[in-house]
Amino acid sequence: METELNMRLERLEKLTLLAAKNVLNVEDVALLMGRSPKTIRNIIGEIPHYKNGRGVWFKRDEVEQYLCQVKCTPIIQLLNQ
Repeated sequence: METELNMRLERLEKLTLLAAKNVLNVEDVALLMGRSPKTIRNIIGEIPHYKNGRGVWFKRDEVEQYLCQVKCTPIIQLLNQ
């Protein structure tokens, strides 16, 4: 029980710190997208990113644009047309 509580507190702390960042690393993007860092590394070519030496960086607004690039119309709206 205590371990689970500590894990939840750690996740909450990471999410709070993430809210204040504009430049993100792979782990931050994984947290933002609800994916694993391994998944982000596998799809890194699809997400706008920057390289500085060995590091890979992302701009928060570009990641959010990537997430919202395909807008889907709700089926109820399609049925009402």
